[in-house]
Amino acid sequence: MRVGVYIDGFNLYYGGRDSCGRGTDGWRWLDVRSLSEDLIGRRRNWAGAAVERIVYCTARISASSNQDGAEEQDIYLKALKAGNVVDLIE
Repeated sequence: MRVGVYIDGFNLYYGGRDSCGRGTDGWRWLDVRSLSEDLIGRRRNWAGAAVERIVYCTARISASSNQDGAEEQDIYLKALKAGNVVDLIE
């Protein structure tokens, strides 16, 4: 079975920040691919299931209203892609 994972980037980002604390180092770098594969692998009735694709869904921060936020988001999204953590960012 092929499985597609869709991540609500807004809730993941702010949920992680609220849970871990804004000043905590490394909280942004959750490996969502490994997490997804682990969760799917634990499903007893999904024998042989494999993550086919991970889509990270988010709204882009406007640089005209929040330059720092837009730059930070850019860095984060590029890191997700470069680290092969997600397949597509929408």
